Amino acid sequence: MGQWVFDELRATAVRRQPNETELFKTEQTGEGEYAGNDALVREVLQNSIDAATGEGPVRVRLAIHEAVEAPVPVRLGHYFRRLREPLQKRQVNYNSHDYPVEPCRFLVCEDFATKGLEGNTLLFQDPPTGHPEYFYWFWRNIGRSGKTGVELGRWGLGKTVYRAASRVGCMFGLTVRSSDRRELLMGQAVSQIHRHEGKEFVPEGFWCSTQAADGLPLPIEQAEELAAFRREWKLTRRQEPGLSVVAPYIPAEIKAERLVQAVAVHFFTRIVRGELIVEVAGDGKTITLDAAGIESACRQIVWNGPRRTKRHVAPPISFARKCFHLPRLTPTEVLGKDRLPELSEAAFSAETLTQLRRQFSAGELVGVCVRFWLPKKVGGEQGACDVFVQRGLETERGDTYYVREGMTITKINSRAASKGIRGLLLVDRGPLAVLLGDTEGPAHEDWDSSAERPDLTWKVWKGRVKFVRGLVDSLVELLTPPNTEPDFDLLSDFFSVELPKGSQRKRSSGEDATESPKFEPPVVTPKWYRVTDRAGGFTVSRTPNVLLPEKGNLLLSVAYDLPRGDPLKNWSKFDFSLGEQSGELKPTGRGLKVTRVQGNQLLLHDFQANFTLAIDGFDRHRDLYVRIDEPPNDEPQGDAKPAETQA
Repeated sequence: MGQWVFDELRATAVRRQPNETELFKTEQTGEGEYAGNDALVREVLQNSIDAATGEGPVRVRLAIHEAVEAPVPVRLGHYFRRLREPLQKRQVNYNSHDYPVEPCRFLVCEDFATKGLEGNTLLFQDPPTGHPEYFYWFWRNIGRSGKTGVELGRWGLGKTVYRAASRVGCMFGLTVRSSDRRELLMGQAVSQIHRHEGKEFVPEGFWCSTQAADGLPLPIEQAEELAAFRREWKLTRRQEPGLSVVAPYIPAEIKAERLVQAVAVHFFTRIVRGELIVEVAGDGKTITLDAAGIESACRQIVWNGPRRTKRHVAPPISFARKCFHLPRLTPTEVLGKDRLPELSEAAFSAETLTQLRRQFSAGELVGVCVRFWLPKKVGGEQGACDVFVQRGLETERGDTYYVREGMTITKINSRAASKGIRGLLLVDRGPLAVLLGDTEGPAHEDWDSSAERPDLTWKVWKGRVKFVRGLVDSLVELLTPPNTEPDFDLLSDFFSVELPKGSQRKRSSGEDATESPKFEPPVVTPKWYRVTDRAGGFTVSRTPNVLLPEKGNLLLSVAYDLPRGDPLKNWSKFDFSLGEQSGELKPTGRGLKVTRVQGNQLLLHDFQANFTLAIDGFDRHRDLYVRIDEPPNDEPQGDAKPAETQA
């Protein structure tokens, strides 16, 4: 018979207030919306994907059941009587039958074609590395994970979303293991330090059958208890391997439509590829999201959420299909072996780049495999990601999606989307996926260059993460070179008005006029240097086929542009500062030397044939003002350093 077991609070124990569930609540929620919908779906599905057997697609069922389907009162008392004292501080009121007064809506999450919670049920210490003790890590740890870098999860907090969705802070789990077909039932509650029968107990408790001699809670295996649990909580699992989790007393704001929307946004690439099938039941209907039905499911949803969470419009299903069926991706050279990787013309042969630009200009889908070097504490590895871009109408806003191992990273966007560009960046299994996974927080919403975890394995990794974040913009800029041909129709709409039926005033040609006057075209003297903008910065480089002066100096001045006044005179060190110190924007490049004049001015000198200088890290939401002057050829003062520092 199942029972709740809590350890007594010892005098030496730390008295802690559990708050892990707050990590999964998002502030971008609408009125009457559960704040953890996205996290709930993301964590449940990624845990199921990580446990896949590899025999066909993973199938997940999310079912919302109303209170009329809950167990009968006497059985609710059986499950929740012991939680009365822990739930007092949560202001959960109980009735005379010893279960909470509020209606017991509940959520059932079940996965199939998965392994279930394998491992030794008696284990209470960390196993050696490489031992997949899923039962131990799932039930006996919070904030600690046995997952490796090749799996979606990292933090050991994913299971917290079940308890976060429960107003009584608990969950129950029944697993059938693929290795031995054992059926195990257990539960976990995390609430408050509380008193019960005159003693004080810790917040964490277990729903179990009994305890081992050392006090370790043991799972329920009695057939009658398992059958009753299946029946009372409406499980569809019979003997299939996998895991079924019940979150009781869920809030009314958890709705089936929001779950469907979150599934589509976060996992549409895995569904389109046929790797995942999700069934959402609730509100009197069942919606299946699979490769054939995901578009139909998306059409049943009102997409009126915020753009920053990707809930303003359905995910690009048809565009993703085109990307996956593209017969060939164009690989780049391996970038960043000696310095920070940069997607420039040198990444492709001239013939390949010309072809890519032609395809992009014609509105065709372009797919590129970007390869670059990832230095590690010991050695290094080659990372890669696939980038797809396609030009649409500039009057329409496009969308860009960044996806790691089939999971959408929702907080990353690109400037190209505002120009009608559709983009998709895919990072599948490999070293880059491991690095990016290390940069993600518990909610897996962003690739954060301020994370600490990557420092354990990688070196000079922050610039490479920023490089990946900006790849869609970089590729679009590379495929849209600056126009060097004259456009004779540029101002025709303003200065040329054709009146084919109107009278035209004729001017006398004069007595001495014998022929139409001829005008010599103005002499164009191009500068030997040029400035090219890029995402979050700019590049200074040599203009091809223009003679390089023997001793040339360039004074580079930078500031944020202003609607009025001189930007350079209004520059402040609080805007930014150029230099080598911590917190300053560091110039990188080759073939020249750089002397700092002041915080927003650099003197460039000692140029070689193919020099280039790049500065990144400026605020992308502000316009940048860049000015270059050619001062007299005096010897530069100060500490000149080559701009070839490793990023």
